[in-house]
Amino acid sequence: MTRYIASRVLQALGVVVGVVILTFVIARLIPGDAAVAYAGRRATPEQLAAVREQFGLDGPVWQQFVTYVSGVARGDLGISLHTKEPVLSDLLRVFPTTLVLVAIALLFAAIIGIPLGIIAARSHGRIGDLITKVIAILMVSMPVFWLAILLQIIFFSRLGWLPAASAYDTKLDATSPLYTVIGVPVVDALLTGNWVIFRSTLQHLILPVIAIAAYPIGAVAMVTRGSLLENLGDEHVRMVRALGFSERSVFGRFALRPSLNPILALLALVFAYALTNSFIVESVFNWPGLGSYAVKSIQTLDVPAILGVTLIVAVMYVLLNLVVDLVQAVIDPRVRS
Repeated sequence: MTRYIASRVLQALGVVVGVVILTFVIARLIPGDAAVAYAGRRATPEQLAAVREQFGLDGPVWQQFVTYVSGVARGDLGISLHTKEPVLSDLLRVFPTTLVLVAIALLFAAIIGIPLGIIAARSHGRIGDLITKVIAILMVSMPVFWLAILLQIIFFSRLGWLPAASAYDTKLDATSPLYTVIGVPVVDALLTGNWVIFRSTLQHLILPVIAIAAYPIGAVAMVTRGSLLENLGDEHVRMVRALGFSERSVFGRFALRPSLNPILALLALVFAYALTNSFIVESVFNWPGLGSYAVKSIQTLDVPAILGVTLIVAVMYVLLNLVVDLVQAVIDPRVRS
């Protein structure tokens, strides 16, 4: 087990290093002048030269890369060109809001997707299986930006049931001010007992959570269905059925548990997909998170911020995959072989 853990950790570090190199190269290939983005289009040549010297943009690319990597090793991701604040401070401020949004969306996807997959497997070849497959295909096929706008049109513009944007109704601050604890409105309201704001945050969460969770719901449902059908066809499952075990026991103990490995692996994969989709969803719903920060960074050619966002997404993806691999190794010892 120790050797397996060490091997997976080394592989994870290798992926992170590769991402750092690749994103640095791509960021330098983006057309435009970061110094102009920082100083403004009316800056004089002397001001632009000073900015390039300040941020090390006047040196050769290899020197800029060495400076960047050494800074990352110290926890210094540079200064954002559009907020004028350290990138790490910006990320620590905006990332928790996005992480909570994505985590709730994936939890929602698991709660809906796994039962749908079970229903499809138990009604294999019948109407329940067909309906589940149609729902899953629709969920996987819908573009996230189109779904987000459609949800706004239906539930805000037409029905008026749910709010269209932001993390909560800021008008409530006048009567029930929200005190910051960790910088995530829904969590801050819960921790401080601000139930007025908490209800508002829950209402504002519904539409973006549905938009982000749509693809994972369909993917989880189909993987659960396929894995269950595969395990239900195994010889040991046929044997326990012949021994007289109840259908619930056959599903729960002998089919569903072995199916958890591919489901966990899928959740790790769709986490990265959901995190990147949150960039679009946050723009549509004006959600104050990592996605809005990333879009603004791209619009202003903020290279340090772009690299910081890419790095944190890659690290989160690698860490989650590492955790899933270790959990799979504990659940199924065959994974370690």
